[in-house]
Amino acid sequence: MWHSKTAWQVTIFMGLQSLVFYVLVAWLPEMPIQKGFTAEQAGYLLSMMQLFLLPFTFIIPIIAGRVKRQSKIAINTSILMCLGISGLFINNTIIIIIGIAFIGISGGCAFGLSMMFFNLKTRNAREGAELSGMAQSIGYLLAAIGPTLFGFMHDMTHNWNVSLIILIVTAILLGGFGFFAGEDNYIN
Repeated sequence: MWHSKTAWQVTIFMGLQSLVFYVLVAWLPEMPIQKGFTAEQAGYLLSMMQLFLLPFTFIIPIIAGRVKRQSKIAINTSILMCLGISGLFINNTIIIIIGIAFIGISGGCAFGLSMMFFNLKTRNAREGAELSGMAQSIGYLLAAIGPTLFGFMHDMTHNWNVSLIILIVTAILLGGFGFFAGEDNYIN
């Protein structure tokens, strides 16, 4: 497992999608507050993100299981995530709400796809369990640095711009690793 390129692609995809999710759960409410939203409104925005995330967590695995390649799903997820994060740069309520909806949808897609990769990229239950163990242990370790790094960058720059750029780069990398993991292949 540790020598499989596909296993590492799935692992990094898992870690990057988790990193984006945990960063946003930790810091998303603070961003609108600094743009003039109340704490209550910011909490509603976080709830909205998670509300949009939920159905796609269940829908994407069904779609991913029916196609031979999941690369397009990963790329579209990445694009939608980049658009959503970009909306957080703009001080416009409607754009922020749309951006958060896009983040929620893409986050649900990314999580659902990462979970499906454990089955789609393996030939049997033993390989699936090994890939799941590798991807979740390394992936969540990678994700754990996200909220701290994001907050540190905000403290260093006194704004969210650099942190959001890092999230956009993360979303682009997510698309790249998802593209290659989503090709018609198995771990080797």
